[in-house]
Amino acid sequence: MAHQGKPAYQQIANDIRQQILDGALQAGDRLPTEADLMAEYGVSRIVIRGAVEALQNEGLVLKRQGAGTFVREQRPPRKRISGDLYGRRPVSSPVRAATEAEGRRSEWEYQTRRTVATKAVAERLAIQPGDEVMRTTYRFFADEDVIMLSTSYEPLTLTAGTPIEQPEGGPVSGVIPRFDSIGLHITTVTEDVSARAPRPQEGEALGIAPGVPVITVTRTYFVAERPVETCDIVVAADRYALSYTLPIPPAEPVE
Repeated sequence: MAHQGKPAYQQIANDIRQQILDGALQAGDRLPTEADLMAEYGVSRIVIRGAVEALQNEGLVLKRQGAGTFVREQRPPRKRISGDLYGRRPVSSPVRAATEAEGRRSEWEYQTRRTVATKAVAERLAIQPGDEVMRTTYRFFADEDVIMLSTSYEPLTLTAGTPIEQPEGGPVSGVIPRFDSIGLHITTVTEDVSARAPRPQEGEALGIAPGVPVITVTRTYFVAERPVETCDIVVAADRYALSYTLPIPPAEPVE
């Protein structure tokens, strides 16, 4: 085996991983049994189990109780945010538009409640900790698949008593169209994108295999310099890419 000097389980994991990446082992293929791998590599059962566990933690293989270990499908990422999200002003939910553009049915479930801003949320909304906000948690579906989790916060100093106080209670969906309807015209949006291991409830809700990270997006909408909504978005990194189209200002005329 290559990579001499590394622990045996890592060398075996490297070998099997390369077979998967090269296509010698494809999605749905069953790995050899522990006994067969022990004979092939001349190592103990505990070493083989360490190698398979490493591959499972990377999201490359999946154990099925009583059936064996199989190569996971490495699904090509879908574009969750696509097209002209930032090129033209949205008139409905961008998630719904992107999902339906793929020919899939878009649905979501939500829970909304009044609460008070934590220090972190208050900083993002430029309000005081303890100020009232409307907190809404979402699960977004494409057909039967959960594709995204989101938690949003809106300061009630802006929305209380308006038709959009309940984010899902009016005829308009999507943050930008909703605020447009009450005369607050969002001018900019910031997004901080990162990746991390899923939290237990996130992994369960998204149906993520062990070892698969999540992409997180912290998004905040502004009217001029004033933040009017902030949210935390979570998607499975092996299923979705974040695709942006950003307008470029025209070139200055050459004199």
